[in-house]
Amino acid sequence: MNHISKVGIVVLFSLLMSATTINAQKKVLDHTVYDGWKSLTSTSISHDGRIATSLISPQEGDTTLLIRNTVSNQEILIDRVNRYSLSPDGKYTVGIVKAPFAERRQARIDKKKAEDAPKDSLVIVNNATFEIEKIANVKSLRTPREIAKHIAYTIEHPKDTTKKSSIKHKDILVVRNLQSGHEDSIRNVQLSLFNRYGNSFAATIEPDKKDSTDTRRVIFYDLTSSTIKDISNDSLDYKSLSFDEAGKQLVYIATGDTSKIEQKEYDVRYYKQGADSASIIATSNVKGMPEGWIFTDNASPTFSKSGNRIIIGSAPKQAPKDTTIVDFEMSKLDIWSWHDPIASPQQLAELKRELSRTYTGVISPASPNTYNLLASKEMPSCNIANEGDGRYALLYSNIPYLLETQWDLSPKYDVWVYDFETDRTIEVAKTLKGRPSLSPNGDYLTWWNAEEKNWYSYSNIKGNTTNITENIGVNFWDEKNDVPSLPGSHGMA
Repeated sequence: MNHISKVGIVVLFSLLMSATTINAQKKVLDHTVYDGWKSLTSTSISHDGRIATSLISPQEGDTTLLIRNTVSNQEILIDRVNRYSLSPDGKYTVGIVKAPFAERRQARIDKKKAEDAPKDSLVIVNNATFEIEKIANVKSLRTPREIAKHIAYTIEHPKDTTKKSSIKHKDILVVRNLQSGHEDSIRNVQLSLFNRYGNSFAATIEPDKKDSTDTRRVIFYDLTSSTIKDISNDSLDYKSLSFDEAGKQLVYIATGDTSKIEQKEYDVRYYKQGADSASIIATSNVKGMPEGWIFTDNASPTFSKSGNRIIIGSAPKQAPKDTTIVDFEMSKLDIWSWHDPIASPQQLAELKRELSRTYTGVISPASPNTYNLLASKEMPSCNIANEGDGRYALLYSNIPYLLETQWDLSPKYDVWVYDFETDRTIEVAKTLKGRPSLSPNGDYLTWWNAEEKNWYSYSNIKGNTTNITENIGVNFWDEKNDVPSLPGSHGMA
């Protein structure tokens, strides 16, 4: 054996021994290792990029909040934070600190009641100094979409240890100024809401029926001037608070119907900052409402981006339920025909959604007591361009083609466009082979035709349809489609 061969054997033997040693040192991958793997979730960054935050989440156990100053490279870790909000200016981080995972787990094993379970805390972090303040026994946290100065949290109402009162108290809601630390406590809050930028706050007050010291009402809290005003004092059931972005306007629905019927009739109430109180801007008898239609508890009014329109749903009034027969004595029968567009099990699964369906309409705060119903049973789907402020609204329906979907999965729609300026509904197409979308400003509709493998557009201004991809010379369909159906597109930017 020559010298080179001997050296090669020695090297090979050394490598084999090293590989054996390395393999012996490797950790076996089992479930205990998987449970230790962590991931970053709910990552946020301030507008100036100075503060970055994220939750460090294990496979099982408590999450940890990481706050890092990207300029100074300083960071802080706060254990057991499961959700948080970072103010856009990066000044504050607020979050809920859960009780330790082991304690929460044991409480569930012991089947403890909610009031006896381990309590959460609120944590407030000054990101400039990393100074931390914690508030114990906090049940929930509400923040504006873009935190400026204020947050709201709830704590339990102190228990009556004397047991002299039978009043069931709701949690106490606390509105806190993050800069000054000033707090206002509000009792008997049912619903509460900040506007987007956190300069206004609203809440519905609903005390216990036995509580003679408080009444049902709606309050408007101007956080800029620190003034609170009752804007509705009628003893009604209030729902669906909604602000415009600026926090100057508020809309909600109300009913005085205290019966146990499933579908109650609501009116629409509107408040503009500076007014003495809210006013009723629409009832079910409003001009433009079809006969037999009402505003229900699913109306869910919202403002367009500018606040010039209130977008709100309405629905046909349902026949009242026969209460003379108790449920367990009432026979139930499901009848299905092959003519039905939807199979019986799917009908039953979607029954609740269908009973709560509403159809989109518009009320202008500048022209109260007038309702412009856009959608209908024939045109149930509605999208308004330009975040609710656009000239055009897209209306479409797949109802005529539901029966075909039992054997043909290709989408088909009837499509219309409503023009707010001319108050006309224009038919765009019948049996359109693709689900339409409205461009942001509303000038165009677009859809993907899977049969032709092309994108189409329709000009709402000119009224013409164009194949916009046929002459480009590249594939817009998903070449990796591996299911027995027509390929989808690569998507839209």
